[in-house]
Amino acid sequence: MTKHPALRHPPRQVRGNALLVAVILLLLASVITLLTLNVGLFEQRTSGNDARAKLISEVAEAGIAQGAEFFRLQPGLLKPGGHWERCNTLAADEFPCGSVDVSRRDTMYFWKNTTAVGDLNQDGVEDVLDERMLPLTDVVPAAGMVGAVGNFNKVSYGVGVVLCRVKIPSASTDPTECTTVAAEQSTTYVYNYVAVASLPDEGGTRTTVSQMLGQYLLFQPNLNQPPIMASGSVDVTGGLQVVTNPNGGGAGVPVSVWTRRDISKTGTPNTCYLDEFYRFGAKNNAPPTLEEGVAVCDTCGCNGDVSLSYDKSGNKQDEGIDILDIDGSNGSNGLGVNADVLPQEFPCDLFEYVFGVKARIDTNGDYFCETLAPSVTYTSPTTNAVVYLDADEAFLYKNAQSIIPRDATATSLMKPSQALSVAYPNKAINGIVWCQTNCNIGSNMEIGSPSKPVLLVIDGAARIQGRVFGLILMRTPPATPAAHPLTAAHNHAGVDLLDPATGGTATLDMNAGAVVYGAVVVQGQINKANGTAAIVFNGDVFKNFSNSIKPTNSNLPGAWTDRLSY
Repeated sequence: MTKHPALRHPPRQVRGNALLVAVILLLLASVITLLTLNVGLFEQRTSGNDARAKLISEVAEAGIAQGAEFFRLQPGLLKPGGHWERCNTLAADEFPCGSVDVSRRDTMYFWKNTTAVGDLNQDGVEDVLDERMLPLTDVVPAAGMVGAVGNFNKVSYGVGVVLCRVKIPSASTDPTECTTVAAEQSTTYVYNYVAVASLPDEGGTRTTVSQMLGQYLLFQPNLNQPPIMASGSVDVTGGLQVVTNPNGGGAGVPVSVWTRRDISKTGTPNTCYLDEFYRFGAKNNAPPTLEEGVAVCDTCGCNGDVSLSYDKSGNKQDEGIDILDIDGSNGSNGLGVNADVLPQEFPCDLFEYVFGVKARIDTNGDYFCETLAPSVTYTSPTTNAVVYLDADEAFLYKNAQSIIPRDATATSLMKPSQALSVAYPNKAINGIVWCQTNCNIGSNMEIGSPSKPVLLVIDGAARIQGRVFGLILMRTPPATPAAHPLTAAHNHAGVDLLDPATGGTATLDMNAGAVVYGAVVVQGQINKANGTAAIVFNGDVFKNFSNSIKPTNSNLPGAWTDRLSY
């Protein structure tokens, strides 16, 4: 039997090798663990930085939204004044003018506070940024200001703005330009908001976001608006008094009634200028008074000897230069001073005439828009459901300040803020108001006010016996609901057409005691306007629509950036 000396102590050597391997494995495991911890810490830091960046970016976006509200609620601040300074007084990269393109920078303005405002952005330092940031707390309640976000209990943010006063174009092909010449400035504005936000307790967590917005008016008051306008016939009886728009047909050319059909008169209605209405028409020792800076007189009237039209009682149709209708007149045959209104001279679609949104189209070339325009999609603000609506209804659901709904379906398409907080009608109701049902205005009732008029859109028929300050639009609602489903595009071919003989199905009646300071536009007929009712065009009321209908902001495509740093 052969003996091997190398195998005398095998267990001890094996144990030594195993120990060495174990030590090496432990060392490798330790190294891997350390490397893994380092990667984990890196990923944790990265994700933390990413989370902070997203949070602070959202704060900056909130600041831009609040900046837009600052001017939407205070449009008067957009006018030239001490708060606005030219960007050409700053260096090219200074806050906030460095956010706009150098080619138009010198024709723009930036906001600068005229009084000491302190640390507006709450970053612990009063500096030049605070001087050029909007005092958001003037319009945003304390609860609406962002003081904390996520797990961070201290947030700093502020918003500066660069304003472009858009130049009135000389031709339709002119580009959009900014101007500093007052005579060339329109009422359209474009602003570039620059929001700076940070987390003061998190070192370098800071961001700058810039967004350009445009502003447009939902309703542009037409100072040439006739006091009475109808796509159908107009019947004035009794003692209706109409105060003309002295510049309705151009400078110095009065227009009291404009219709694409005929106006018929019985009794003793009159039309006259506002001065004659107030000066010679005061009755019962009740002269004009001032309400909120606007002259009113509910009991005044047009005396026959100073009337523009209808200075004789009875059925004699003695129409003056302020009546535009169709009665076979050529201007010299005794049927009217003016020749007949031509079809192409009267607005084809009265909703478009008032709001600039086409609701109906002319499909047969007679210059009368009888067919509903294609339906559009609309997202319900309460259910987020995407539905199909007629173009005029979609516009009103989106933009009306208040809505009186016809049923539960209509309510589901409204914003909660559009529900009236007071009973209809009420003097406190102003802005764009859409009344879908029960729209009469009774005796001694009032809607709108001289300083905050109402643009009242009424579906169907209504009777007025009270006071109205503003503009009334009588709309013809669809008569066939089944042809206007919410779930599919509408087929308007041959459905709910307007009859050119009547102009529509909306009808307006005015009885004794009714006074409209403004104008009425009827997509249909004025059936009866009698008693001592009056429609008084007042330019001051129309100008005050800027107090009750706020402008709307719209994002401009490609105008968002976070490339800046302030």
